Formats: sequence, structure tokens, C-alpha cells
Amino acid sequence: MKIQSVLLGSFTNCYFLIDEQTNHMAIVDPGFEAQKVIRMAKGFEVDYVLLTHAHFDHISAAGEVLAATGAKLAAHKAALEELIHPSASVSGLFGSRAPDPLTPDVLLEDGDTLSVGSLTVKALYTPGHSRGDCCYICGDVIFSGDILFQGDVGRTDLPGGSYPTLLQSLQKLKKLPGDYRVFPGHGPETTLEAERRHNSYMNQVDYDSFD
Repeated sequence: MKIQSVLLGSFTNCYFLIDEQTNHMAIVDPGFEAQKVIRMAKGFEVDYVLLTHAHFDHISAAGEVLAATGAKLAAHKAALEELIHPSASVSGLFGSRAPDPLTPDVLLEDGDTLSVGSLTVKALYTPGHSRGDCCYICGDVIFSGDILFQGDVGRTDLPGGSYPTLLQSLQKLKKLPGDYRVFPGHGPETTLEAERRHNSYMNQVDYDSFD
């Protein structure tokens, strides 16, 4: 397994999850610069475009990438309404053009798995930054979208965000056994163990949000 990262639009991370045994790959969050992503994917069999959530900076290039590669689009089912209604992508709040509507080929639920060549990718539902946040786990790697960053977390003041819900999602990640490399939607790579130790948000619990 190989992970290749590319910074798109100067601030959003896109990732290529590559199965070196089969030359198959998945693309995580093609937010901008579709032609760059398409060039980088040339020579690979692209099985899926995986979306961690439906904000414009993570999905705006997805339509072009899908058309060029023949990949299937996968996202958590809670992101569907945001994907088919581009106004929900929050692009207008940042003065950006709304992305084209997207209809996933695969609507994921918590714990569902996908095959990328010989690799198995597991979906972990982690709402809080938006309604449809989904982390993807493959081996010892987590693609965390905008839920977990190095030393920080995603904002919760946008439509669909919820700070108590985000704290619950962080607890879900914190309780995963062992350590993982964490590839976030923005900023540098980190590890789950480093965030367990040093990220203050992972050590906050909103007990009122639990039954």
C-alpha cells in the first residue's frame, strides 16, 4: 500500500490510496484542480473516488475526475442531500462557485467496506464538522477529512456542524485499538497516538450528549 498526497487549491489535501500489487487506486477528496488529479492518476485503475464530506473544497473536482477515470463515487449516506444540492456545499459562504451536483454510486453506512484492488477500506461515520463526515481506514491509515487535524479539529459553526457530535466522533477515533497514520483534509500528517496525547479536543467529553 502506498499513499501519495497532493495539495489542491493551496489548502486542501487530496490523497491517492494505491495498491501496488494490482495498480488499482482510490482518490480521496479531489477538491480542486481536476486536471492535475487526472494526470496523477494516469496509468492506474481508479476504483473509487472517496469523499470524507460534501464541502466544496473537498468535492469540486470530483465530477471531472469521475468522468475521466470511470471510477465510482462513494460517500456516507448522510452526505447525500448535501451532494445533490450544491448550495449545501458552503461554497457561497466563501465566495466560491458551487460544485456540480453529485450522486454517489455507493452510499456507505458505518462499518461498510470497499475493495481497492487487494486493499480493504472501511468507512467510519464521524459526524460533527458536517452531517455526512466519514473517515476511511485502510490498514494502519486513517483519512480523517476535517474531523481531526494535527493538534486541532474541524470547525462546527457551518450548517450541519455540531460540537457535541464532533466530540463523540473524536472519542470513537480515540478508542480505536493501536496506532494509525492520520491523513487529514488540511495540514500535515499526524498519528492517532500523537493526537491522543497532545490534542486537547480528543480529551474533552460532552457528557450531556450521552444517554
